[in-house]
Parts: sequence; C-alpha cells; structure tokens
Amino acid sequence: MGSLCGTMIIILAMLPAILTMADPYCDCDCPQQCEVKLHYYLHQFRAGADHPNRNEEFVTSGGPSGLGAGLIHDWSLTTGLDPNVNIVGRAQGWHIVASQSSPANWYLSQNIVFQDSKYAGSTLQVMGIIEGSEEKVGEWSIMGGTGEFTNARGNIKYRAIKKEDVEWIRELDIQVFYTPNTPSDVQVAKNITKGN
Repeated sequence: MGSLCGTMIIILAMLPAILTMADPYCDCDCPQQCEVKLHYYLHQFRAGADHPNRNEEFVTSGGPSGLGAGLIHDWSLTTGLDPNVNIVGRAQGWHIVASQSSPANWYLSQNIVFQDSKYAGSTLQVMGIIEGSEEKVGEWSIMGGTGEFTNARGNIKYRAIKKEDVEWIRELDIQVFYTPNTPSDVQVAKNITKGN
C-alpha cells in the first residue's frame, strides 16, 4: 500500500512536466477548424399582391392572431446596399409566425447558398428568431454547412437597417467555424491554431 501511494505522489508531482512536453498541436491528418468572418446585406422584398419584386410568398395564412402564418423566401445576399449588385448568394428557406405577442416573432429556418467564386456551391444551415420589432441586434445560429463550410457552426448577428413597406435590408455579421476540405486549407488551419 505504501509503494502505491508513493508511486501516485511521484506521478502527480511529475504530471505538470509531462504535460508541458506534450505538443497539443499534433501533426496528424486529423481535421482542424478554420474561422471566417463575413459581412453581407440580406434583401427581403416582402410578399404582397402589389409588390412586383417580392422574393417571398405566403404558404399558410395562420389563425386570427397571425400565429402560424408562414412564408417561403429566396432572399438575396449582397456585399452592399444595392440589391442587384455583387450578389454573393441566396438565403432560401421559410419563416413562420411563432408567437402571439405583438409585434410577432418569426421562427426562421434557411440555407444560405453561396454563388460567388470562392464559396460557390457551399451552404450554411441557419435557424433562429426574427424579432417582431427588430429594434436591436438579433442573432441566428449556424447549425451546419456543406462544401467549403463542411461541419460549420457559428452565429450570424443581424440588424435591420432599412424597413419599408416593400423592402427590408438586414446587415449581417457572420462568424463561421468549419472543417476545411482541401490540404492547403488544412495547413492554413494548423498555422492559425499554432499562431504562425
């Protein structure tokens, strides 16, 4: 019993030295995470018979309070405030009134599908709440991704910067962590992780 206790004391005493010798950044081929921050503008042209440029349509009307009203959307994502210039992708999904409060909160589920050269064909799966008043910064979760953004996670902070009857513009700050697909991206990820 005495020798076991003595062995444990020696191991515990040496543990900090052993841990400092271990390299936490292995040179194995295990996937490393990359981070990218993106800044875009989301253009919503609201549904309505007298809105010729709408990029969403009602699919359910909901109850008397509006609860359950739902729309399918195909909003454009751009690098600037002009909805027709520098389109980098589309936010395709649906949003539905999920509260009886006034103004109502909308549940959102969408795929951001990139079409610009660097991320073309890649997607981010996003979900969250669009708060009814949109007077403050909101946040959506990135739940996954494909292509360049394999195994993505992160968040999108958004704020409404234009709210008119027909057009709403939201400014998006996107932070994505993902597993790179190409060997050069893996090397960049390792260098970022190591601080090089």
